[in-house]
Amino acid sequence: MSQQKKRGSSSRSSNSAASGGAAQTGNTARSAAHRPAQPQPQRSRSEQVNKALPPFTVRRYVAIWALGMIPLLLVIWVLIQGQQRTPATSSGAAAVASATLQSTTAPNSSPTTAQATSPALAQTPASSTPAGGATAVSSPAANATAPGKYLVLDTAKGQIVAKLYTEASAGVSKTIANFEQKANSGAFNGRIFHRVENWVIQGGDPSGNGTGGGTMPSEYNNLPFKAGALGVARGQDPAINNDSQFFIVKTDSDFLNGQYTNWGQVVQGMDVVNKIAIGDKITGAKVENR
Repeated sequence: MSQQKKRGSSSRSSNSAASGGAAQTGNTARSAAHRPAQPQPQRSRSEQVNKALPPFTVRRYVAIWALGMIPLLLVIWVLIQGQQRTPATSSGAAAVASATLQSTTAPNSSPTTAQATSPALAQTPASSTPAGGATAVSSPAANATAPGKYLVLDTAKGQIVAKLYTEASAGVSKTIANFEQKANSGAFNGRIFHRVENWVIQGGDPSGNGTGGGTMPSEYNNLPFKAGALGVARGQDPAINNDSQFFIVKTDSDFLNGQYTNWGQVVQGMDVVNKIAIGDKITGAKVENR
């Protein structure tokens, strides 16, 4: 009887202990369930970059190159836009256009046979006073059809006729005499126009590349270099002209006024002047009285 009581008591104790343990386990589980999750440690920016773009990999180097190119491309784009918006001014055109009108002396030429290279920079005149000090004469348009001497150039594309300034006030008598002698002796026959730009054509060079021709004294006046004006190439020394190379301007080029010899004006064949291309030949040349 007493043994049965002891066994019953022992059984109840075990059940109580088990029940208490289960309750404690349940409480622990519920407590764990309501406990907030531990925050994950934050990675630094460099760790994030290294994970996305591992060091010493092609992917990383390509990304660095792309980042470097973006500012460069933006700068280039801004510069291009700025150039497109900048209108061409007459002074800017003059600076560019004059880049080839002067001729320079070839290094190996003798003092009496200085050769002209392709035209160099011509300075825009600071005043209206000609380099040679000659007096002003009337506008070329005023005497375009008057009797006088005319330079006639024949080409495969047509004929060009220019009235020459034979008036004493023009001060270019020696220039006219030089080119008249060469033209009427056939010296220009077969020579080419070695330079053609949107504002000028130039020819008469015996070498055909802008380096030939001799020298002669320069002559100046105040006649304006309007479209069709006939000029003479020269070197750095304004006192010396090339004796063979002449040019015709296709547009008004007042920046040349007083800086180059103006010795005639085209009165017929400006359409031919505008058609001339590099390499076109002068098939015939003469100076005649009309």
